[in-house]
Amino acid sequence: MSDSLPFALITAAWLLGALPVGAWLARARGADPAGAGSGSTGATNVGRLLGWRWGLLTGLLDASKGALAVALGGLAEPEAPWLPPLLGLLAVTGHCWSPFARWRGGKGAATGAGAALLLAPQAALLSLGGAAAILLLGRRMSLASLGGVALFPAVLYLTNDVYPASQAFGLGLLILVWLAHRGNLARLAGGREEALWHWPGK
Repeated sequence: MSDSLPFALITAAWLLGALPVGAWLARARGADPAGAGSGSTGATNVGRLLGWRWGLLTGLLDASKGALAVALGGLAEPEAPWLPPLLGLLAVTGHCWSPFARWRGGKGAATGAGAALLLAPQAALLSLGGAAAILLLGRRMSLASLGGVALFPAVLYLTNDVYPASQAFGLGLLILVWLAHRGNLARLAGGREEALWHWPGK
């Protein structure tokens, strides 16, 4: 493997993750997610501004960034098993703190989910199922995202995925997503986090 290849892939993964696709989609529709709602350029805020279809499209594109970043690791030789997880984390970092969006961005959950689906599909799907259950019960995407990334390292262990690179990715993803959700954590603690919907009669 060329000495310059890992550096090139690392740079590419970070820049790929940093692409603010949610902001671009919203601005094309005359909205600016960075200046409205939570200020996030991620799927939830875009969905609040433009409707659930645009939010879903943003989430899928953000997840694709994480998956593509991990796939870039396939350009390296098998002797670098640490590279795909690292590229996934770098994509999440770029997404959360993008140089193209004044060092702001999304919250990292969708990009992290895309990376996780390529790195550990079984654990990722189980964790996404847990996140979906949390969303249905709590009606708050931030709560579902925080719960999903917290479940992922535990599910990795329970499914016998004890490879150090996978575990390091799970822990790194947990730290990054929780850091990006600092404001949400404060609002959740204060009972001020907005629900995505309200049950009839409530």
